[in-house]
Order: sequence, then C-alpha cells, then structure tokens
Amino acid sequence: MSLLSGSIQPPLLSILSSTSSPSISPLWICHTDNSKDSLITTLPDTDEDLIVAESSLKTKSKGCLQHNVIHIQSPNPLKTYIQAGISKFEYLKELERSISKIRTIPLGIKLPYFNLQIKKLNSKKEIIFEIGFLNDKSKEGIIRFSSYKNNPTCHPFRNPPLINLPIKILNQNEFSTISNNTNNNTLTKWLNISINLNSLLNLFKILPRSKKEKEEEEKIKKRKLKIINNQLPSEGKFQSITYIKIYANCRIRRIWFSEEGEKTLRSMSKNVQDEWELYAADKEV
Repeated sequence: MSLLSGSIQPPLLSILSSTSSPSISPLWICHTDNSKDSLITTLPDTDEDLIVAESSLKTKSKGCLQHNVIHIQSPNPLKTYIQAGISKFEYLKELERSISKIRTIPLGIKLPYFNLQIKKLNSKKEIIFEIGFLNDKSKEGIIRFSSYKNNPTCHPFRNPPLINLPIKILNQNEFSTISNNTNNNTLTKWLNISINLNSLLNLFKILPRSKKEKEEEEKIKKRKLKIINNQLPSEGKFQSITYIKIYANCRIRRIWFSEEGEKTLRSMSKNVQDEWELYAADKEV
C-alpha cells in the first residue's frame, strides 16, 4: 500500500516548493529536537547562517534567492528533519502496533530521478538527506547522501539495508548555477542536485563494508551470507520511492521527481522552466 498506488503519475512531480502555501504541506512531517536553536521555518533567503532565538534576519545580499525558502537548523542534525512518506519496513511495524497511530504511508512515487534545490547554512555545517525505495522484487533500501563523508559505505545488516554516499556541497563563498545561462540574475550560492536512483542500486552489492560488518560476514560464512545478499535491493530495477528525509542544517527551495531528470524539465514549457530556475537577487537590499 502506498500514497500514489494505482494513480497515473506525470513525468514531473513536485512534492515540496518553498513558495507554495503552505510551503510545507501536510505530506511532510517536521521533527525538531529540544534545543532552543532547533528550528524549521519558512523565511526570506539571506546570507545569515543560523538563526539565534529572538534574533532578526539580516538584509538580503547578492546571490540570495528572490523567494522565501525552507530553513532547517539544529545543533543535533540527525534529530531535526522533515520527512515525507515512510519506509515499508517502518510502515508494517506501525501497522502491527496500531493502525490508528499511523501518521503516513509509503509514497509510491515511480519516477527514478530525485531532484533537490538546496543550500548549506555555512562551511562548518554538513548536509545529510536520504531516500527510501523499493525495487521491482519488493526489496527495500535506503540511499543516504552526506557532505561529511569521504568514502562510500554499505550497511547490509541494517533494516532496510543502507548505503551512505559522499556528496560535495558548495561553500557559501562558491557559486553554482543550474543552467548554462550566464545572466547574473541566475547566479546563486544554491546547488541543484539531480540523481538517477536506478543507477545506484548495484552499489548495495559492490560497496565496501565497515570493519564491524566484515567481521559479521565472516561469522555467518558463505551459506547464510548468500541469503543476506539476496535480501539486498541490488538485484532488479527501481520501482518506487517510499520516503524522503532531509536533515538539518540547510535551506530548501524545491524537491521534485522526474522521469528523465534534466531532460524532462527541458521538455516542459518555458513557464515551467522559469518557475524551476534559481533566480538570485542582483544587488544587495
């Protein structure tokens, strides 16, 4: 069972836009820790890194977006996040406990390209986000992206199995653009990420294991290890998204899924393409 099961899905599906009303729809769950500096809110994009309790926002400067954005911050990033959907494993666990307590169900998005417009808060803060999915054999996995990671790792004994991949996020003094347009209005400190999830499934099989997991594999030997490998989602093709989770500390403009990544977006009308662009302020205000 999933949120979009049985539905016809368009080639471009946006599930979060900071300029919508509300910017964080009921599809999403917001979770913060107990720290006074933990915060999830919508605000104008500025050069200010973190918001201190009772502080006011600084003025917008060149390179900041013209739009409101979703701001997620916390001294404990893994305890502050927004999440849409839920893993199949967690959903079945909640179903066993009490159906009345279930807050969400797996998303069931069948589009394989994950797209995210994101900005890290400062050079000392890291960005972490993860995507849960099912393959066409109903095997579940989680792909986590972390800017603090230097090397990819696989955790096959986790339920669901997880791979953790390094990703480079630009520092505040670096600029990125989502198109070849050199117009100053499009230059921004934001990053546009597009990931073909189907191309990553084989990593569950080939990525190195941690020392602890290598020792575990040695203990259970070949017969049982073969059973474990058969539970990994590396065999088969991508089928659907179960959930998305974005951790602190970052700002988000938009999250969407597409059939063919950038190619899908460029096949849309000019109005749609303009809406998806990251337009920055061309002067300080």
